[in-house]
Amino acid sequence: MYDRSFRIRRFEMSDVSGVIKLLELVFQRPFSTEWWNWKYRSNPAGFLGDKGDIWVAESANGAVIGHWAVIPEKIKLGSKTIIVAQGVDAATHPDYRRLGINKTLAVRVLLDVRSRYRFIFGFPREVLYKYRSKHGWKCLSLSEYLSFLNYDNTLRSFFDNDFLVWFGKSMLKTCQSVRTFFSNSFVKSNKVNDIEIQKIDKFPDEMDNFWKSVRQRYEMCIERTASFLNWRFSRHLGDYRLFLARSINYKHIIGYLALKETTILNIPKVLDIVDLQTSPGENNCALNLIDFAKTFARNERFNLVHCRIPAWHNYAKLLSRRRFISIDHLLGLMRLPHPHATFYFFEDQKVTPNFKKWFYMLGDTDYA
Repeated sequence: MYDRSFRIRRFEMSDVSGVIKLLELVFQRPFSTEWWNWKYRSNPAGFLGDKGDIWVAESANGAVIGHWAVIPEKIKLGSKTIIVAQGVDAATHPDYRRLGINKTLAVRVLLDVRSRYRFIFGFPREVLYKYRSKHGWKCLSLSEYLSFLNYDNTLRSFFDNDFLVWFGKSMLKTCQSVRTFFSNSFVKSNKVNDIEIQKIDKFPDEMDNFWKSVRQRYEMCIERTASFLNWRFSRHLGDYRLFLARSINYKHIIGYLALKETTILNIPKVLDIVDLQTSPGENNCALNLIDFAKTFARNERFNLVHCRIPAWHNYAKLLSRRRFISIDHLLGLMRLPHPHATFYFFEDQKVTPNFKKWFYMLGDTDYA
């Protein structure tokens, strides 16, 4: 029997390669030093000192076998901008599980950062969500929307039987038609705008003025300034497709869109609407951007278009107008993990923010 003893300590820069090796083992995908520097050191919200807000578990032979970190995020809370922490990259080596490593690391991080941040939030995997929900974290169920472009390819990822594929296709088409009918009945259209959508590689500085007008509609959300967006998307190692919507008449920005290819529920060729924002009252701009995403997906032969957004937000109703359906109940019926956000509010805070009014999209989640 090998030695399963360990010790908990603060992260050192010499641990980067060990952390990357651990994350690759746990998450079964490649990571790199370049990715680590981007995510942690280049974060526009800052990096604490020389070590960051990172703790690790070290085995008896000096290997990194546990990891728990937070990165700072600037969020709008009411009328203010504050810095909070997002919990990221919680991982334990498979050979060292059930020893309380994750719990010990989490407690150490919470004690360490409570004087610097008002609260911590995160988007944990199912196993960590279940643990956090029992240990003082507040939980928010996240809403998912899908638009089916290729029913057969999608359903054959789950069923081999032709009848089940046909039946599933019929049910999905009916559901999409019903939701589209009711959404068109209750969502008001505003006047038609002349809109120009252009591909970009970098967000211009004028995004800050655009965001000032947009942020007023939210009680709680990550600040989407030009520096944040350029860090999150343009300089990211992933393959994002970025688009700006401008008024043809006035040339100012009235919206933007970020897209990325992914795989969900073992279904390949899925197009994520990672982020979407439009100026207040610009329903038709939002619809144009959603239509643009679906046209892009059809041309590139994607099977689905996927979007994560609060059910209370107007964009959710606009997605329904474009034949997106909520899969929240479907995930429950199929006994598949449902995505959640978790929040840990420190006890010395006099007022707990209304996290149920948190505006989120896929671009807000942990940056892998």
